[in-house]
Amino acid sequence: MRGRSAAAATRAMRALLEGEPASFALVAEAAGRTEKYLRRLAKKEGWRVVDAETSPEMMERRRVALSDCLMEELEAEFAHGRAAGKYDKNRIDALSSMLRMIEKLGEMVPVPGRAAQEQNKSDAELAAALALIDARIVELACELAAAMGGEGADEDGAGVAAAR
Repeated sequence: MRGRSAAAATRAMRALLEGEPASFALVAEAAGRTEKYLRRLAKKEGWRVVDAETSPEMMERRRVALSDCLMEELEAEFAHGRAAGKYDKNRIDALSSMLRMIEKLGEMVPVPGRAAQEQNKSDAELAAALALIDARIVELACELAAAMGGEGADEDGAGVAAAR
């Protein structure tokens, strides 16, 4: 490994696997190569090198920070308008427009875990809707059974559930 220790390579591999952003230095250490060699190879072969600054996680952090900053400005503008008795419509419109842009960017940037969270939310909403539909079906079945003079028409729908 040209003077590099196996322990250093192992540390670099572990860091990469645990989510450390890949860099030429870290990959070189893991591969037992020099950073200069990897840069030359990447340039020669046209590697698409992802910068840690443009990773989805970093973009999400930047988006949230920018959104927080704009919200503070918007709140300050409202406070100033309340104190002065008039609002700067152009400034409020500009801030609102910027916040909408940031919101749209958030929808476009894929963030690990966000899809799973949205799917879980969607599943929970679907389950709640299905439970309401099921309860309404039981209620209607009980009403129908009562109207037909059936014996299985309980208030709680137990007779209908037992018939299923």
